[in-house]
Amino acid sequence: MRIVAVCGLGYGTSVILKNNIEKALRSLNVEGATVEAVGVAEARSLGILANIVVTTEELAPLLEGLTAKIVPIRHVIDIDEITKALAKALL
Repeated sequence: MRIVAVCGLGYGTSVILKNNIEKALRSLNVEGATVEAVGVAEARSLGILANIVVTTEELAPLLEGLTAKIVPIRHVIDIDEITKALAKALL
């Protein structure tokens, strides 16, 4: 499974989100997932290859049309929110 964490440029917020996604996946006992941190422009091309794209609620509309599931997050440092959102997306 390939998960892409997306922020505006791919350097700050997406790296924090990536780390928290990895923590959430461990708590959900999900193994074998690859998580990448990228910017919006790169996500548009990687979104074709990703299973799940996790981003902020503000950026989610910019990623509409991708084949991956878009998972909007309100607070990128809230691991509980991320865990619940990923659990729902993995169903």
